[in-house]
Amino acid sequence: MTDQARTTIVTGGTGALGARVVHAFLGSGDRVIVPWIVDHEREAAAKAEPDALRSGQLLLLHADITQESGAASVVAAAGEPQVLINGVGGFAGGAPLHKTDLETWERMWTMNVRSAVAMSRAALPSMLARKRGVIVNVASRAAIDRPAGLAAYSASKAAVIVLTETLQREVANDGIRVNAIVPTTIDTPANRAAMPKADFSQWTAPDRIALVLLWLASDAATAVRGGLIPV
Repeated sequence: MTDQARTTIVTGGTGALGARVVHAFLGSGDRVIVPWIVDHEREAAAKAEPDALRSGQLLLLHADITQESGAASVVAAAGEPQVLINGVGGFAGGAPLHKTDLETWERMWTMNVRSAVAMSRAALPSMLARKRGVIVNVASRAAIDRPAGLAAYSASKAAVIVLTETLQREVANDGIRVNAIVPTTIDTPANRAAMPKADFSQWTAPDRIALVLLWLASDAATAVRGGLIPV
C-alpha cells in the first residue's frame, strides 16, 4: 500500500457479503475502514484479513453507524474517504402487514436506511470539499418486486433507492457519483439455511457482487450516476 492509496469505508463489512467486498477492495490496494458493533464481528474480520490488519491497510473500528456520533467517528478515522459502500443492512419478513409489529418496521428502517443516511451525511462534507467521491448503496430486488409478506423490508429498500436517486441529483455538479446495486437473493450460508429447498444455482455469489461494487467505485464507471444496477 502506498501513501496515495484510496480510502474506502465498507459498512456491513463483517457480514457474508461485506467480507467479500472488503477482500475485493483490499485486493485493489485500497485502505479499508470497517465499523463493527459486537466482538465476534471484529474477530471474524481479523481472522479473514490478518495480513491487511497487521499492515494497517485494514482498520476495524467499533462504532454504531446508525448514530450520528458513530458515523462521524468512522469518517474521522478514515480521514478523507474517497469511497463509501453502504452495505450494512438487515432482513425481516414472512408475515402480512397486520401481523408485522412496528418494532420490525423500525428495525428495518434503522438498519437499511438510517445507517446509509448517517454515513452519507458524515462522508459528504469532505467529498464536496474535494469535488470527488463515490457512494454506493445496497438496495434489493424486493424493493421493485414487492413480494407479499415483506412490506417492512421492501419499503426500507425502496427508501434506499429513493435516497440514491435524490442524493445523486443533489450532488450532480459536485463531482460525486451515487449509485445503488439491486441484488436478488445472495448465496450466503444464512440464506441457504433459511431456504434449503431453493435452487441455489439461481442465486448470486458474494464475490460476483463485490466485483460490481469495485467497478462502480472505479474510474471506469465515471459515467454511471444515479444508477440502479441489477446483480
